[in-house]
Order: sequence, then C-alpha cells, then structure tokens
Amino acid sequence: MTRKAKVAAVMEAFVLVTLGCSRAAYAMPVIDPCSLLTTSQVSSALGVTVADGKSVIPPDCQWSQPNGSVGAKSVFLEILGPMGQLTPVDRFNTAKTPVGRIVKTPVGGLGDDAVFVETMGVALYVKKGNSVFQIRVSGFPLEDAKAKEKALAQQALAKF
Repeated sequence: MTRKAKVAAVMEAFVLVTLGCSRAAYAMPVIDPCSLLTTSQVSSALGVTVADGKSVIPPDCQWSQPNGSVGAKSVFLEILGPMGQLTPVDRFNTAKTPVGRIVKTPVGGLGDDAVFVETMGVALYVKKGNSVFQIRVSGFPLEDAKAKEKALAQQALAKF
C-alpha cells in the first residue's frame, strides 16, 4: 500500500469513527412511546374504550376511540428528540418560555419539570433527566383534559 493510500485509509477510518461517536453521544435511548401506557390505562383515564396505541409518525403513539368520529376522545404521546441543533431539553425550555398570548402553566410533581402549554387545546410537556415527552388529550373541556394529561403523565413516568 502506498503512503498516499495509507493516509487515505486512516483518514476514512477517523471520519467513520468520529461520525459514529458523535451520533452515539447524542442518540436517545430507544423507547417505544406505545409501551409507556397501556390501552387499559388510557381507556380508564378517558372513561371510554380506545383502540390499542399506534404510532402515526415515530416516536409517537396515539390511542383513539375506535369509531374515529369528529370529537372522538384520544391521547397522543410523543417522545421529543433532537431537532436541528436543539436537544430535547432545549425544546422543553422553548415550550415553557412565555410567548405572546399562549398560556404556559408550570406543573409540580411531575418528573424534573413540567408545563401545560395552551394553544389549540392543551399539551403537557414533561422533562425527566435529558428526556422529554409531550402528552395531549383531545375531546374534553380544557380543565378536564389537563387533569387527564397529568394523571396519564404520572403513569407514563413510571416506565419512562
């Protein structure tokens, strides 16, 4: 092997190792969001029968009433991953930062930090360590949705 070929091989190995290490350093543990809550837990919290959780766009999971009609009751749970240069914790911090008329309410007793964000409906963001998930309950008045989101988040945290 010529000197030029050896240098090229070493450089290629260096690049592959560096890329592999940088990805591993920022990789999130693989958690199936559908494993964080059972269909029974979701049905009980909502007071209606829901179908088994299904991922629409990973890493998320959605449990819905089987008929899927307008106004159907459902739960959506998403594990936040990195987005561009933002880590999941950066995304959490962005979600809780005050913005205009969007109501953001801190929630005690959940993970390391949690916040309700009210836009079109309400979402509960929960941070535990370097991981974050969002949970949304649909088909209920605002205060009922918040109570159900908090109860389900407590159950999800047991497996998160």
